[in-house]
Amino acid sequence: MKLYTHPRSPFARKVMIFARVHDITLDEHVVGDPDPRHGYTGGDNPLGKVPALEWKPGQFLFDSPIICEHLDNLSNTPLLPQDGRERFIEKWHHALGDGLAEANMHLMFERLRPKDLHWEQMITRHEKAIKAAVLRLDGMTDILGHDWRFGNIGIVAALDFLSFRATTLRWQEVAPRLAAWHSGFIAKPAYQDTFGYGAEL
Repeated sequence: MKLYTHPRSPFARKVMIFARVHDITLDEHVVGDPDPRHGYTGGDNPLGKVPALEWKPGQFLFDSPIICEHLDNLSNTPLLPQDGRERFIEKWHHALGDGLAEANMHLMFERLRPKDLHWEQMITRHEKAIKAAVLRLDGMTDILGHDWRFGNIGIVAALDFLSFRATTLRWQEVAPRLAAWHSGFIAKPAYQDTFGYGAEL
């Protein structure tokens, strides 16, 4: 299977972590600048998004939660519970991480526009969402677990992206318990092998 990916995308990075946690070897194709014909993937993915998993010739899986669940299903030791309340809690945690990353990405794109075109109300809305999510997560560290789980992989990836892009928000100071929780993953091989921000954090 071929994965179109980029380590600075928190959504692509989740998939890369899942593959390593489950010891699944993917042909990882790191994209560069968007191809105007095909978007980021340079293939037949109609949305041109990363991550995109070419699981069969010319057939792509996206978006990232679907790819993560597919890889999880391939494992003999899946991270996502099969049924019940625990399954939906893990999916909710995963979605909260994605929502944090999405708010950060929208904020980044809004700030990249010329200053006279900034939509200040939208900037404020995304900043509030980021702070609210970080504070909520800070109060949830006792239930997020210290080993890789289906939900917390998304949260870890989102927090690193937050450090990279939302540099005006020092989330570690806002949420010290969350920062301590996050630090417990830094030495893990799947974290180290997929960290794509270099010395910029």
